[in-house]
Amino acid sequence: MTSRALFFNILQLLIINFTKDGMIMIGNILVAHGMRKGDQNKALEEFITTLLKDEQYHYELAFLESDTQNLEITMESMIQQGVTRFRIVPLLIFSTMHYISDIPQTLKEMNGKYPHIVSEMSEPLGTHPYMAELVEKRIADVQLKEGSKVATVVIAHGNGSGRFTKAHDELKAFVKSIHTDHLIHARALYGVLSFRNDLDEISNNYDELIIVPLFLFDGRLVNKVKTFIDQMTLFSDIHITPSINFDHILKLIIREKLEELCV
Repeated sequence: MTSRALFFNILQLLIINFTKDGMIMIGNILVAHGMRKGDQNKALEEFITTLLKDEQYHYELAFLESDTQNLEITMESMIQQGVTRFRIVPLLIFSTMHYISDIPQTLKEMNGKYPHIVSEMSEPLGTHPYMAELVEKRIADVQLKEGSKVATVVIAHGNGSGRFTKAHDELKAFVKSIHTDHLIHARALYGVLSFRNDLDEISNNYDELIIVPLFLFDGRLVNKVKTFIDQMTLFSDIHITPSINFDHILKLIIREKLEELCV
């Protein structure tokens, strides 16, 4: 690659603002969970690339679980390119341990190392009103029997450690914001809200259950949810909807989360 081509590739990653103090380069970083082993990070990157291929803004993708593409390494690279302002959007549905502790700690350490930089992090994706609309759409798409007694169970990631329970509170508040004509239960894959604790009891009260997996895409975690459900003895007809996947609403949420940041 020529130096000229490299220069323009770098510019494509940045937002450049001119002020009386000179040029300010603003970089966007999307932070996904990822995994240190296997092909999960590659699959996530392909998912995000496909989802955002028509968007006009530019971004770098970092992973919480990666030895080569984590947030610190990504920020280091962009700082070397001249970025001094960072807009960080965690691709997390609710306030997990990573959101409350890990990402802020990395930003604090980077600011200590580079005092001239400024970074701002958006709220989790699930706090956006559009996310409730997406779940409402998933529920509406399910074909139900006329006259049957129905409930919905929204299943998010959850937290198994017991230390970071804000995500559970956000999930409970989230299901209350969903407009539907039947009861909605807030459950999780991990932690005190785990659906494995009482999904069989819930199913005993309904003819049909709609299960909405609240994950970025139908990957490893959704497969785990389906496996656990298959292993349970349930007493109603089960409808498992797609997760968020490539829905255009997710694109809108990410875009608006970036636009809300003021750096």
